[in-house]
Amino acid sequence: MSQVRETETPEDRVVAIMSKLPPKSLMRFKCMRKSWCTLINSPSFVAKHLSNSVDNKFSSSICILFNRSQVHVFPDKSWKHEVLWSMINLLNDRIAHTLYYDVEDLNIPFPRDDYQHVQIHGYCNGIVCLISGKNILLCNPATREFRQLPDSFLLLPSPLGGKFELETDFGGLGFGYDCRAKDYKVVRIIENCEYSDDERTYYHRIPLSHTAEVYSMTTNFWKEIKIDISSKTYPCSCSVYLKGFCYWFTRDGEEFVLSFDLGDERFHRIQLPSRRESGLEFYYIFLCNESIASFCSLYNRSEDSKSCEIWVMDNYDGVKSSWTKLLVAGPFKGIEKPLTLWKCDELLMLATDGRVISYNSSIGYLSYLHIPPIINRVIDSQALIYVESIVPVK
Repeated sequence: MSQVRETETPEDRVVAIMSKLPPKSLMRFKCMRKSWCTLINSPSFVAKHLSNSVDNKFSSSICILFNRSQVHVFPDKSWKHEVLWSMINLLNDRIAHTLYYDVEDLNIPFPRDDYQHVQIHGYCNGIVCLISGKNILLCNPATREFRQLPDSFLLLPSPLGGKFELETDFGGLGFGYDCRAKDYKVVRIIENCEYSDDERTYYHRIPLSHTAEVYSMTTNFWKEIKIDISSKTYPCSCSVYLKGFCYWFTRDGEEFVLSFDLGDERFHRIQLPSRRESGLEFYYIFLCNESIASFCSLYNRSEDSKSCEIWVMDNYDGVKSSWTKLLVAGPFKGIEKPLTLWKCDELLMLATDGRVISYNSSIGYLSYLHIPPIINRVIDSQALIYVESIVPVK
């Protein structure tokens, strides 16, 4: 029996072409024709566009979302924080040993006052979770869409004074996608304490058990969840999302990785490799080729230089993990910190003068990237490998 071969319709070809276009073009097309607007807003098209964008992430070029801020002082001595976001598209020509790049400044009107900065705390599928001033926002930089999250019911206003009054403070924030519930979630850890003196000095601070809550993008609501970690546990980094889990670099007297399963909403502790005998100290985690990776570094005070290692978590089943040393770099002079590994041998770093450097470990070559506008000293920098999407946040 002969089979009837399905033919591709003109509409299918339109979808195939448009799903490979950048979000900026699609946002313009939404305003040109009602049928295109309906198509671009449909969940099936959003999913197809995201799938194409993720596949393109493994091409020769890489997109980096770069967040930094500087303090601008005016002649009358007043000042304000300037927040600068940029997209950096990097391409390494391995034959010519040349790094090509272009920079696009993102003029995003973050809701904040002049004295507040913007800090990235999580990223997933083109959506960035950030704190802007006192607000937690979900933002899609490619579409310029925002969603401001409702206030926490666990985070209380600061007490005016007095001993043994409960004080709550922000402890950590994570963001990712729950594949089982098909829902984007934000998890927040709250630090709680009280003081044994009326002046509420640090030396009389009494740590209490942490609390935690999860926000659902579908319900637009926070709910309290169980958290069983030491009251002296402090997440120290932007969270990293991978395959249904959020991860933080964390300290509680020793360094480890704290993970959170967005499906069953439970926390787990992951040990880092021991490097203290070498004088190296872990201080940051990031996403590297669909794996969790961590930087550890050693500062040589006599030579004013810094060396670093990159370790990758090979296997993780929710409880146990194993780590492999991926890269050794340095010693470098004039380097403040590594930012991320954008290729298997290309390390993006921040210099002490605020410039961004890409270091090729295979040939030992440094390339300086010119990323304007910088007028004053950069006081905070974050970089993450970014995939543009049209996933809505509203």
